[in-house]
Amino acid sequence: MADFVPHPFARLVSRMFRELELKDAVFDLPRRSFFTGDPTKDFSVRFHGMRASSPLGPAAGPHTQLAQNIVLAWLGGARIFELKTVQALDRLRIPRPCIDMRNVGYNVEWSQELRTEESLEEYVKASMLVDLLRASGKVALAPGFERSIFDLSVGYDLKGVRGEKVRGFIAGMKDAGRLVARLRGQIPRRHAALRDVDFLTAISGSVTLSTFHGCPPDEIEAIASFMLEEMGLDCIIKLNPTLLGPKDLRALFNDAMGYGDIKGCAVDETWSGLKLVIRKALR
Repeated sequence: MADFVPHPFARLVSRMFRELELKDAVFDLPRRSFFTGDPTKDFSVRFHGMRASSPLGPAAGPHTQLAQNIVLAWLGGARIFELKTVQALDRLRIPRPCIDMRNVGYNVEWSQELRTEESLEEYVKASMLVDLLRASGKVALAPGFERSIFDLSVGYDLKGVRGEKVRGFIAGMKDAGRLVARLRGQIPRRHAALRDVDFLTAISGSVTLSTFHGCPPDEIEAIASFMLEEMGLDCIIKLNPTLLGPKDLRALFNDAMGYGDIKGCAVDETWSGLKLVIRKALR
């Protein structure tokens, strides 16, 4: 079982700038692989009423948990980041990483590699590292290519998302001022001039709901209402192929795609229930 171990912020800062000096790279990604925009083209898109400089970005998964991975995606031109799903049950002993994509992709249910408080710190660290790269001038961006959006992902049931652990995580992402202040003080002395950077503290204002694991439509609606009305977040509801029903789903997996070893299909959700939720979330 592989464990994810967050790297201390000070070491990430030191390594990032040291590699730029010695290897013209960041976290082993060479500068020739950076995408910093094109002054002759506008790649921007609107997302939840905000502007992102590029429509590209990683989906939620093990790769969007550690700060350095998010920075690597940013250097590659990603500007919309769906962060790894956070849930109340963050101490499960299950196979790691939770998604295996060597050939056919399999996902472990109720998965989360890091503790909730570790996830919060990793996402804030990632945002601060990006701010440091921009402020240092060592990664020159085309005009207008600096706009990024961090999109939360939470799951997987109403009880979990309403609990204090997930509430605290969301509050910390909406206002990370205290955490930013603590991490600011960890910037190494060699880069002390960057301690005064105007770091972003409102890290995220939107959420993508992971409604896997047989969460029924009325509970999905209640989760969306909670996010919209109580937490003040813009909301997207992620649909799953199981919504097609067992007959169509098995025709896709078993017949059309040839995956005969996939047997089980969870089909608790219905189209009618989720249409109601989507209308409410987009209102």
